[in-house]
Amino acid sequence: MGAELQGKRGSAGTLRTAGFSLLVLLAVTLAVLRGVDAWQKAPVIAELHRPPAFAVPRDFDFGRYRLSWLGSGFEVHPVAQPDRVLWRVEGGFLAAGIGRGEGGAWERRELLCREQSLESFERQGTRLRLKGHVRCDDGHTAPYELVLEDDGTRGIALTVALEAPELNRLYLGWVRDPGEAVFGVDASGISRSLSGQRLVVAGRGGEEGAPGAFYLTSRLRGFHSLSAASQVLDLRDPRRVGLEVREGRLVAYFLIGDSPAELLGHRDAVERALPRRPAPD
Repeated sequence: MGAELQGKRGSAGTLRTAGFSLLVLLAVTLAVLRGVDAWQKAPVIAELHRPPAFAVPRDFDFGRYRLSWLGSGFEVHPVAQPDRVLWRVEGGFLAAGIGRGEGGAWERRELLCREQSLESFERQGTRLRLKGHVRCDDGHTAPYELVLEDDGTRGIALTVALEAPELNRLYLGWVRDPGEAVFGVDASGISRSLSGQRLVVAGRGGEEGAPGAFYLTSRLRGFHSLSAASQVLDLRDPRRVGLEVREGRLVAYFLIGDSPAELLGHRDAVERALPRRPAPD
């Protein structure tokens, strides 16, 4: 009888030990998953490398606009209005990578390329080309080209291309002014605050002909992406904007206006100028 009770007590102790071990394993697994999720959603910020000659500030005019290189960053503004900055960058502004999935639980980063070199500025009339390379965590490098083009009084057109087909993620970053609020506009024209959020945005035409990623700010600046790929707008940091594009190229616009209505009008004008997609059969 005593041996039977001792056996039962031993079995209960073994079950308690197994249960505790299972709880510990579950807690460790959840912690690992949270860590992986945090890494997947962490801002991707480029580290800029530039030649010693680029330490000297200089200006590059392209049409109505000027890129004022400041030694480790730049501002883009109308030549006649240097205080109306459309796009401001400090340090690195372009990174790349390889990812899988289109968001949610299946989205994962497999490789990041966060070292960015800036090697040349080339003026071609109303266009300005910035060229360099991105260097990946595994050591390989890929060239990129970023083109700014005068788009008249509404702002500048931006084109970014990675010359490496295997890189299917592009990360662009720029500066927000202190206190600058960011707003989105829905299909009915109603604005809502986006500040402090990380938003997955369908590509242009992806949801009932949606125009793609667009926002305007309290400084009367606008950003409009024409990418058909899904994107992530990261506005969690009040000092910067992060954009992730889930392909290796981007066409977008930085817009300028005197009112939110004018910025929306500029966005709509850009959309109207695009080739129409054929109607489905």
